[in-house]
Amino acid sequence: MSKEVIPFDELYLDAVDPDGLISSFITGHLMIEFMLIKLVEIDSSKLSICENKITHCRLINLASGLDLIDDKQTEVLLGINVIRNKFAENIAYRPTIEEVKHLFILAKNSFKDLNYGLIKGIAELEGKSSIYECKPYIYSNLFTQIAYDLHEVYQEFSGDIIQAKKDKDTDSESED
Repeated sequence: MSKEVIPFDELYLDAVDPDGLISSFITGHLMIEFMLIKLVEIDSSKLSICENKITHCRLINLASGLDLIDDKQTEVLLGINVIRNKFAENIAYRPTIEEVKHLFILAKNSFKDLNYGLIKGIAELEGKSSIYECKPYIYSNLFTQIAYDLHEVYQEFSGDIIQAKKDKDTDSESED
């Protein structure tokens, strides 16, 4: 089984991310990972020593196992991770409308939609045959809605992102 060889100019043009899809997924993936690490740290400080040594998939499953996220949320986050991994394996990969719409619908049924970004995303995907037809902002809406919910859980555990950043900056300065 051989892979199709993509000419360099086509690969480069895909790599510059003209539709903003890759950058939205990578940034969103990192945002989710950051929040999951913060949740694990605040819930189980003993586990925080290993959070930088596990894969994103295992981090999701760890958060699920600690009951920080529910099964539906776990399914959404694992679905996002699958698409992110496909980008990592093939920079020219683009998900289908159906794949993206499925993620939005799962997210809408699993996370709060505080500013209707998920509903707007689903509406934007309706009637489209290609992700290239969609407005690029919809992808970041997916991650923003998820991050809102994860941040809310973090705050329920008395987490403070601003204080956590200050603490990290202070630790970094003392190491120098």
